[in-house]
Amino acid sequence: MALLQAQEMTYTQVQQLGKDRSIAFLSASALEVHGPHLPLGMDMFAARWMAEETARRFAEAHPDWTVVLYPHIPLGTDELPLPGSVDGTQQTVYRALLAHGASLAQAGFGYAVVTNGHGGARHAAAVEAACRTASRRYGIRMFSPSIAVLHGIVSGGRHHQIESNLGRPLSEEERQGLLHGEHAGTMETSFALAERAEQVEGTYRELKQMGPPSFRPLAFVGRMAAPLFGGGSGRVQEISDSLAGGVGWLLNARYGYGGPPVTYQGDPSVASAELGHAIRETMVQGCLDYAEKVTGGELAAEDVRSIASDPAIIQPGFWQRLGLFSALALGAAGLVWALRRG
Repeated sequence: MALLQAQEMTYTQVQQLGKDRSIAFLSASALEVHGPHLPLGMDMFAARWMAEETARRFAEAHPDWTVVLYPHIPLGTDELPLPGSVDGTQQTVYRALLAHGASLAQAGFGYAVVTNGHGGARHAAAVEAACRTASRRYGIRMFSPSIAVLHGIVSGGRHHQIESNLGRPLSEEERQGLLHGEHAGTMETSFALAERAEQVEGTYRELKQMGPPSFRPLAFVGRMAAPLFGGGSGRVQEISDSLAGGVGWLLNARYGYGGPPVTYQGDPSVASAELGHAIRETMVQGCLDYAEKVTGGELAAEDVRSIASDPAIIQPGFWQRLGLFSALALGAAGLVWALRRG
């Protein structure tokens, strides 16, 4: 069966969905400032590319499945708070995707893949948490592979795959460009040069390594706490540094913390269309691999997780639950104190 577009389906076609062999692909990311040189829609372009191309390849490999591509969901949170960005709340992202999961399950889909091009910590956490909750509540295997795949690209875990798609080793400049953080840096600028070069301002060649100011108190706490986790200290440090950078960037954009506004992270000058094509292929190969493993029963949907699923502090509803717990604890303490006085 050919790849279907959800908006073109009829009710009759929906009624014919078979739970064991039906899968929906959808993407979710908002508009955000991406340096002085890239379009606001970079996260959307990446998310949409992964959804469309992964769906197309899955449909080709599984002609007996019903594969449906849904429209893009223009929602996000933790966008860089500068003019042009469209930012929402984490709960909005979480609830919207959870509602989509419920609707897809009701329609008869057995599987759903959500792709995301935005690396904001709470955004990625909301996407993955919504997928896990939908899977648990509604009997649909819903998962988001994209952040795990993108993290592998910027952390070095998928560099061998990029080199295979390039047909050559990464240069030292390219390797370091991918490893030195990413927001309109080497990865996204290369992606844009491969897909829509006419929308990339030529000034990217003059933009050297840059990043947001780290919020020092949070970074210090992370360094102090990391050794307490033994073998997991490196991951704790990575998460802590990411959170410190995110908070520092927010304070920089709103209050000038650390100097003038920082609009990108990484090294755009190393980017190339050649590297972009290899990165795009690596993105799709990674997402397709997860889709094949989940639909083939090798991997549970809830086990498709990235670094964004680990820290409790960035999960949807954490602060609300913490507030409720604190209120209950204070209430219990007050009751005990009153009983003792009585």
